[in-house]
Amino acid sequence: MANKLLMAKTPEEAAGAKTLTAVFLAGGTEVNRLGSDIAETADTLISLKKCAGLSGISEDTGYTEIGSMCTFQDLVEADKTPGWLKEAALFMASRTKRNMATIGGNIAAARDDSYLIPALSAAAAVIELMGSDGKTKRTGIREYTDGGFDGMLITKVIVPSNIKLVSKRYSNTAQSHAVLTMSASLTEDGIHMHGAVKNAGLLHFCDLEKRFSEEPSVSEQEIIDMVRTCTGLETADDMFGSDAYKRYLIAVTAYDLNRQLRGKEA
Repeated sequence: MANKLLMAKTPEEAAGAKTLTAVFLAGGTEVNRLGSDIAETADTLISLKKCAGLSGISEDTGYTEIGSMCTFQDLVEADKTPGWLKEAALFMASRTKRNMATIGGNIAAARDDSYLIPALSAAAAVIELMGSDGKTKRTGIREYTDGGFDGMLITKVIVPSNIKLVSKRYSNTAQSHAVLTMSASLTEDGIHMHGAVKNAGLLHFCDLEKRFSEEPSVSEQEIIDMVRTCTGLETADDMFGSDAYKRYLIAVTAYDLNRQLRGKEA
């Protein structure tokens, strides 16, 4: 159980203090969450609240740079935040939680009911990371969620300002865990679809991307049949729904998002 709190004053100090038994503490909504074992298995919490340079939202040509300690409410209120990201942030219904939860913390948690990762992945967001040596590097969020960056501090998130992106989220109540959060974007390269499926993980729907790119007007039933028989999709029966239900939800959502992106009524 954590018995030491380090109030880091700079990102370099925070990154340099990271060990196998220390965890970063951003807004606290994940580390202090009921049922979370993060604080139980760590001996040190490294608070980022007083770290200089981890907040703020700025614009560059075609891109928006967001400090990792920006809260969900910061994203909602900032004029510079792209509309698609505001929409994803508002999936967190509680304003109290939005005032605490940070973009960096939500990404680092990599939960299978993540509010932001599906949208950020569909947008091909880039993450700036800092290692214990104080040096920074950038990587795509898709690569980050695949793993291999343990111990590195998220300092910044870079997202495209002008991208056509839509999202949907399904949960029993506004406050409960979502069974599915799904986002899709349309670029010159084609359509990009990502999702978070409860108890199945963070998923990249490559086969759906290919199908919609090759056949934009494919029928809903064809997509339903395709997802129902997909052997690469690992869902299971649980309290959030049956395997069949989850596959149906993914299929109809993918179909609706594709139609929205192409300017058709979903």
